[in-house]
Amino acid sequence: MTNMKSKVINYIFLFFSYLALGVGYSVNAGNNFLENINNRFFVSPEISLLSAFILLCLFLFNKNNNLFVRKFWPFWCFGIAASVIYVLTQSFSINESANLSGKLNVLITTIAIVGFAYVFTSLGVYLSNLLDSLKIKQWHVKYWHIVSILLIFWIVQIFPLFPGMVSWDGYRQFLEFFHTHILSLNFTYYPTNHHPWAATLVLGMIFSFGKYLGGTNFGLFSIVIVQLVVSSLIYAKIIQFVGEKWGKLPSIMALVFYASPFVAFWQVTIEKTPLFLAFTSWFVFCFVKILLSDGKEEASNLLIINLIISAILMSMFRNDGAYVVILSLFILFILKIIQNKTFSYKYLAILCTFLLVYVGWNKIALPMMNVVPGSTGETITMPMRQLSKVVINDPDSLSKKDLKIVNRITPVKELSSHFNVNNADDLKSLYPVDSFLRSPYEIKQIQDGQLKKEATPRIKNETNQYLKIWFIQFFKHPKEYINVFLTGNSQFLNPILDSDSGSRGIMYGNDYMKNNTFLQPEWYHQVHYWFSDNARKNISWPNVIFKLPIIRTILQPGFALWLIAFSFSYFIYKRSYLVVICLPVGLLAFVALLSPVNGYERYMLPAMFVVPLLLTVLVNVSFKKNRVNLGS
Repeated sequence: MTNMKSKVINYIFLFFSYLALGVGYSVNAGNNFLENINNRFFVSPEISLLSAFILLCLFLFNKNNNLFVRKFWPFWCFGIAASVIYVLTQSFSINESANLSGKLNVLITTIAIVGFAYVFTSLGVYLSNLLDSLKIKQWHVKYWHIVSILLIFWIVQIFPLFPGMVSWDGYRQFLEFFHTHILSLNFTYYPTNHHPWAATLVLGMIFSFGKYLGGTNFGLFSIVIVQLVVSSLIYAKIIQFVGEKWGKLPSIMALVFYASPFVAFWQVTIEKTPLFLAFTSWFVFCFVKILLSDGKEEASNLLIINLIISAILMSMFRNDGAYVVILSLFILFILKIIQNKTFSYKYLAILCTFLLVYVGWNKIALPMMNVVPGSTGETITMPMRQLSKVVINDPDSLSKKDLKIVNRITPVKELSSHFNVNNADDLKSLYPVDSFLRSPYEIKQIQDGQLKKEATPRIKNETNQYLKIWFIQFFKHPKEYINVFLTGNSQFLNPILDSDSGSRGIMYGNDYMKNNTFLQPEWYHQVHYWFSDNARKNISWPNVIFKLPIIRTILQPGFALWLIAFSFSYFIYKRSYLVVICLPVGLLAFVALLSPVNGYERYMLPAMFVVPLLLTVLVNVSFKKNRVNLGS
């Protein structure tokens, strides 16, 4: 392409970007052409000023950079994908009919997609140039110094919540561990794998030991101590690693992140999540260390042992963790065969060891302990929302036979009152198997036989038929399915959509438990804070920090997903084998897209907690010692 042609095309795309930045996403549809135009092209004074800054940056950057060359195709893919997601999530989540109905709206939406594709592609190329300009300056810091700093910073922030903050899920785990009998309901809790039973056993045993030594409150504090110690040991290793592989400033920034309230307050929360986050970070850390060895250094036995143990613990503390581990270990096995040009028995043994433990635990140990499996309804909330919307809006598109099957899984008459595209908790409660038990009413349904504790062969068969109908209906209602997926995940997919930053999933209290007697263990009334109400008066101070500019964006769940998408395009651009790091990190983010609650921070935390490792790999890919030409 000639220089003149390139400039002309650049100015055309710049104009489209100008129009795209002016597109609004209306709540109400216009009554005529002019009203529609007015509704779709509007910006606030703040957005207008920001748009002017963006356009100036685009003009200055692309004046000396030609985006229209073949080598930048990965960034064009990133830019187009990001643009489509950005525009459509805005359109669907605000008002589909006002933004996507009619030829005029389709045209305006297309203009917005083209314009933002140029903006995001330019951003990708700019970040690529920035990464290429960074230099690695190894910085070594003593490991135990980092551990000490983390512990000090965490304790200073969270001490008012000692002996520990038991969450809703945490109390549920204790009820199952102790087989608690709720006298008012005449109901005895039984072990389930809704919350992984391995995590329940670990928390229950630590609590029991601490309670034996010093009473109920020390039992809870014992869990907090374990979480503080385990997490500090793992995150300190990551911080030290960032220093060694990148430099002093990045290592300090990683320290700031892990010492921040965003991480600190999870250490005082008592449930499966804090240790799962630590074990996940440990697994990805081991994965990254093996990747950056470039295939030239044989991984030490200690590192292999760490990889296996972290993989097992990660899968034991969250049910979907196993899928991330299995796929990650498999791709690592394949990579080592390619790098070493010989069959890798070591990495096959790692994968087989994990599978042996995982299958043995789930297929032999759990049944022997009479642990009830988690409900399938927990894992199909997105298909349930998609098919339910079709049934509500267009029931005639399903045959009577299909509607009968749907009715057995989700009673059709109750769909309208239970459907919420952003929160599927009510909808999944219609599923005939309930392992969630979030209210006395659901417990009563279990007792009366209206809901089952465990899926029968008939329910399993009907669920399979339900999923077949869901699959077939996609071809009849693709727009509805895409609408539900994008709207129901809008805050995971779009870093601009952040309805309420709030506490970012952090708990500062659990007063709601006072009225939920069905979730109170026998020792509930023995629990008390070690510090006064005055000490906890301003405990929610992190919320102020979370709402500050830049910090709010970084901590928004969608930001991590976009960072992973850019990283993938950068690795492809560099033709680097290190692209495989996007598999475990990407899967951790993808799991959030199948969750029942839109934008719920906790589902994206695993991916967010390993971002320092992803960034470290990104920086290292620019150096020759860590590059392999995928085309060779």
